[in-house]
Amino acid sequence: MVVDVDYVGKQQLKNLLKQFGNGVQLRPTYLVSSGKGVHLYYFLQEPVQLYRNREEVLAELKEALIRRLWNDTSSIRPDSPDIIGIYQGFRCVGSQSKLGVDFPVKAYKLSENRYTLEDIKASIPSCKVDLAPLYEKPRRKSTVTLEEAKELYPEWYEKRIVQGEPKQKSKKQGGTWVCNEALYEWWKRKITEEVKAGGRYFSIMALCSYGLKCGISEQKIRRDAYAFLDHLESLTEDEDNHFSRADVKDALRALKGDRKRLSTIASREWIEDNTKVTIPANKRNYRKQEAHLYLARRKKRI
Repeated sequence: MVVDVDYVGKQQLKNLLKQFGNGVQLRPTYLVSSGKGVHLYYFLQEPVQLYRNREEVLAELKEALIRRLWNDTSSIRPDSPDIIGIYQGFRCVGSQSKLGVDFPVKAYKLSENRYTLEDIKASIPSCKVDLAPLYEKPRRKSTVTLEEAKELYPEWYEKRIVQGEPKQKSKKQGGTWVCNEALYEWWKRKITEEVKAGGRYFSIMALCSYGLKCGISEQKIRRDAYAFLDHLESLTEDEDNHFSRADVKDALRALKGDRKRLSTIASREWIEDNTKVTIPANKRNYRKQEAHLYLARRKKRI
């Protein structure tokens, strides 16, 4: 499990090393100097199989660890932690950092420690992440072969295999309901009005997600993404952290992945955490929440 702490000055680095030494913070296996920050690598005792039913729990645990490590003693900007997911990639050790070719990414071994996920949770005071789902066995995929399915489910075989009909009905696209294009246009306005440095990369990923949800063509999504380049670059606060065409291109790689997963995994909460843009829940969700609270209060009175 890797945690990225940005905006680390000399004093902040001293603070972190002291806290690792006295046990205030969980000591990582490796500390990587990435340029303006550090990457903290916590090696695990055993590999964790990334079944989809485990992703949410692991993401919650990682977020709790990020918020524990990224604070006013470890970062010059403690109020802007980057809540990144479990699949986030990091600069390769030995490669060039943001500071240039004279400042390569370096790794320093701090311990021989290997941890369990329970160890990581125990290092976070008052951590309420439930690790139980990690021990639930995923549903097994069907072992029925196509030849057997042809005999067992002839109608399904004719429609899906012979005629090549998609799994979803036409009103769906890529496994998600197609939303009104106004949602996509609304997010474009959010990029212009509310996205700040630190959320620029993920704002383009969110643009991809909203585009897929709304049935926008890949060509238009790409065109719109590059149209934001000048604006997003103008938000630069740190000369070592410019936003370039390469960043847009990299974020657009999301379109080449699993479209169904991108359009669903980028939830309202995920987009809020990664872009720092507040997205209020829709009225329907508010009504559901109010109904649950009402029933809970009523049950308590009874």
